[in-house]
Amino acid sequence: MEYSYERLETLISCFEKTHKKPNDIFVPDLNSYKELFLRETMNLKTYLTSKSFPIENERNFELLVHEYQSLLALWLDHLFQVQSKGKCKNSKVVFEMITEELQKLLAYIYERYERFFNLDEKVPEISLKQIREGLKDSVQKLRNHLLKECLNETLVELALSPLLDILNSEQNKKITYRNLFYSKRIEKALANFNKEKYTGSGCEDKPMIELMVLMNYNNTEAYNFISNKIFCNIEMSETIEKKIDKLRFFLKEINQFKERPNIAYKKFPLSLKEQIVGWISEEIGYQAKGSLPHQTTAEAKEKTMPQEDKLHLSIPGDVTAIIARALKDNNVITNRHKTEVFKNLSKYVSTKHAETLSVNSLIKKSYDPERRAKDAAIDVLHQLIKTIHEY
Repeated sequence: MEYSYERLETLISCFEKTHKKPNDIFVPDLNSYKELFLRETMNLKTYLTSKSFPIENERNFELLVHEYQSLLALWLDHLFQVQSKGKCKNSKVVFEMITEELQKLLAYIYERYERFFNLDEKVPEISLKQIREGLKDSVQKLRNHLLKECLNETLVELALSPLLDILNSEQNKKITYRNLFYSKRIEKALANFNKEKYTGSGCEDKPMIELMVLMNYNNTEAYNFISNKIFCNIEMSETIEKKIDKLRFFLKEINQFKERPNIAYKKFPLSLKEQIVGWISEEIGYQAKGSLPHQTTAEAKEKTMPQEDKLHLSIPGDVTAIIARALKDNNVITNRHKTEVFKNLSKYVSTKHAETLSVNSLIKKSYDPERRAKDAAIDVLHQLIKTIHEY
């Protein structure tokens, strides 16, 4: 293995050199160079095969596979840098041949020794460049298809996020094989998405949410979208009993959703389904506490809180609600339950237009904001930033 590695590295380094004389070359011609290169890649395959029959120590063999991956990725990234910086003076045909053969060798290692393949290894940048070129048209076609099916632009962008991560990622960002293989599964699932396949009651976005649970979009954005949608729905109910009934309905719905095993958007211990089920269960417990007799007195006291004890804001209630939601979604406010945030706003805050803010109104305005209110909230935040700079 060592000798093959050294000879391959020598062949690759030879590719970078600038030759002043026509006869001052490492090999006589391209065909000979290619023959030598293919011979050494075959030697590497032979060496791996000899170590795999039988595998005496699986951990040692796994480390060997990982070593090959790292070497190949290192060589490919180095060649990509050489070419992109214009330091290569040799034939484009040579470059394409080298990179193609190294990529084939990586593919061979994955297909032959998948169980030992390091999914957390970085995908070579030259491979990502080729993948991104293919994704551009694919993502736009998927976006058009999904908008026809679910009519929710925010949800469509969320569904496309694994593909957009790869398409729009910066060059230095680490995209692993785990990310890549997951995105390929997502691309196939979204291409086959058809709202008509789904039946049953629930929110209008249920088909896409069900797909995201199935494919385990266990990132913060998906969790926030689903939990916020459920939260907004239950807060429209007039009584705690009705809120609990709705929560139980959603809990049953989510529990019935299927999950594909061993796949995940993020390498987290909890799946999207587990996160949502856990949140709904906690929310049921929280709402149940609010229905106890001793809570009624406390709530009555909150409603009669003197105005002089409240915070008086110069901004309207809808702008206040949007900023509060942004603070919660970015974990500036760390209360576990969103209900607490809006209840505390109602209890402790008044505006020049309303002495008492309605909890339900705050929730509705934060999750279905008008363009004017969003612009006003942005203006407030810009002014705060300007003021802080002046301190």
